[in-house]
Amino acid sequence: MLTRAKISDMQQKVSHQVTPGSSEQDMEELKNKYTTISFEEALELCQKYISKIATHAFRRENDPARKRELTKSYIFEFVDSQRPTVEGYYDLQSLKSALIDEITHYGPITRAMEDPSIDEIRINGPEQIFVETGGRSLPWDHHFSDREHLERIISKLVGVSKVRLTPKIPMVNARTIEGYRVNATHADISPYDMPAVVIRKFSKKSITPEMMIRNESFSVNMFRLLSLIPKSDLSWITVGPTGSGKTTLNEVLVKEINPLSRIITIENPSEMRLLRREGNEVHGRVINDVLQYESVPDDDDSSPATMENLLINAMRQSPHWIGPGELRTPGEFATALRAAQTGHYFFTTLHAEGDKEAIYRFLTAYLMASNEPAELALRNICSAVKFVIFQEKLADGTRKVTSISEVIGSNGLEPIVNPIYKFISEDVLEEEGTHKVLKIVGRHKRVGMLSEKVQQTMLKAGIKRSRFDFLTVPPSDDEVEGYALHEYNFSH
Repeated sequence: MLTRAKISDMQQKVSHQVTPGSSEQDMEELKNKYTTISFEEALELCQKYISKIATHAFRRENDPARKRELTKSYIFEFVDSQRPTVEGYYDLQSLKSALIDEITHYGPITRAMEDPSIDEIRINGPEQIFVETGGRSLPWDHHFSDREHLERIISKLVGVSKVRLTPKIPMVNARTIEGYRVNATHADISPYDMPAVVIRKFSKKSITPEMMIRNESFSVNMFRLLSLIPKSDLSWITVGPTGSGKTTLNEVLVKEINPLSRIITIENPSEMRLLRREGNEVHGRVINDVLQYESVPDDDDSSPATMENLLINAMRQSPHWIGPGELRTPGEFATALRAAQTGHYFFTTLHAEGDKEAIYRFLTAYLMASNEPAELALRNICSAVKFVIFQEKLADGTRKVTSISEVIGSNGLEPIVNPIYKFISEDVLEEEGTHKVLKIVGRHKRVGMLSEKVQQTMLKAGIKRSRFDFLTVPPSDDEVEGYALHEYNFSH
């Protein structure tokens, strides 16, 4: 076998250096010197071993979990039959584990990939690995052995998308076998001559309103309002910085839409899980009318399935709601507004720093693709967008809805917004420990009430006045927002 040939060659080197006066200890040291191989050599030999003996069934296997199990069996067979002596590995079991991590998983970031509490992994070089968990960034306690080791793992991360990182293609967006989003960059564009990669993980468990209330992302009364926005066919935009939880919040709100109202979503990549099944069973009959698409990046000329083209096509598929995951280009903003003006309701996300800022961002992008007068464009936008929800990730890692605003209309080039709820920060607490822990002290507060126009829209949508009556009177100074789950009937 391959390892035997290699070991035979090493033994010849030992015999050439043995002299008549060599002691047994000298001979043993020479033997160890030439028969101990590095982990990288063992890895290469193991991969060649698998490549040589793998069956046709193994090569045709498309199920990642099944292929991983078969690969593990080949690794066990390699180690047990060849019994290589590998530097740094003093027993065969630890060598098996390391080879499994390297070949079937992701080396030093395997545990981070499998840990559901870790949302993001950022690798700036072999020894510069950071993870984000619970909204906080922390250094990772493992590292790659060198640049080549990191490049090997990057190839595995992006390989499932059949793309390669090369000097001619120095930036790659891909998906891992688990469906996580990956952005990788080639060493050639780094002043430190190092590749880098960011892995954005998606939770396999859906976030529920109860969980968000428990985490004080919003209060019970705030969710009363939030749940009525989609139920009343009121288009909304969720805005905030990157990583603030906009898509997660939208997934929660979209599930409040009537199951028989046809929804078409377009994302890149697809993150929301919207299918609802009878009896909440995994394989139960789907009971909501949902069609989901995944668009290609705007700079990808290989496919016409861009966000803008899919938005145009969606309007021909009888949607009640259209949900572009995030609007980025002027054409996408123009198409989304056209959808709103032709009888479709929509929800989306934007990067913006507040309610008015979101409207101005929409206006600026729209005007790049339209010759409409700015005042008319703003009026049309403010007519289409009924609510702006602002979500932020605070310094303590918590994600909170920090404002909910109704869009009333416009006055010239000034959008008129009606703030209903705000999060008021009051102080910062610090706890000393291994890492300094911050805690933002604050409270959600109602600062406004619904306009008569929105009240009428809710009533026409079949919403009983008793469900929003508390939002039709001015807020009082002593009004306190609660987070007790028993205060709301989630079966509405």
